[in-house]
Amino acid sequence: MADTPAVATASTAPGPGLEIFSEAPAPEPRRPRVLLVGTAMAAGAAATGVLAMVALYVQLRDETIGSGRTWLPEDANVELTPGNMGLVSLVMSMVTVAWAVYALRNNDRVHAGLAILVSMTFGAAFITDTWYFWTQAGLVVGRDPQAVLIYAITGASVAMVAAGMIFLLVMAFRALGGQLTGRASEGVEAAALFWYVTIAVCAVVWYAIYVTK
Repeated sequence: MADTPAVATASTAPGPGLEIFSEAPAPEPRRPRVLLVGTAMAAGAAATGVLAMVALYVQLRDETIGSGRTWLPEDANVELTPGNMGLVSLVMSMVTVAWAVYALRNNDRVHAGLAILVSMTFGAAFITDTWYFWTQAGLVVGRDPQAVLIYAITGASVAMVAAGMIFLLVMAFRALGGQLTGRASEGVEAAALFWYVTIAVCAVVWYAIYVTK
């Protein structure tokens, strides 16, 4: 009977494990997604600039056609095939970019890097198709006023794709270095956001330049 209080005292006393957890620091507060928000603002600004040029192009074209004149010169060769191939390449890259985000969220850095590499290949194919269009268009800047807008608009879309490729490349190096894994995948998510906005802008350019001409 004399030992009973000692047993009760030992059972109610905090163990060493409880003391360790009680002194553990509080979890870090959730970091605001600065990179993702900044990327959204930058992508929106770039898209606004390109779409403004597209709006000017459509307005001038409608005014020219409405006055009874032809918009493109007779020797112009604005083919639909380069635009179609370029846009198809970008549409396929939407799947690979989503694959990169999914793989990185699951700590699969190897497949994330592979997905980014394939996405950049699709982007390079788009740039190649646009370059082919430039060489075959038959438009001269000093002679054809339409050429200035056409080259400026398609060149701006190429610039957005190139910027997206650089963004993806930087995030690929960070992912392979272990800086972007699991929950800390904001960088590749931001790159994917910029890439998707770029594809949407290129789709508008495709319709305005290649389809309606």
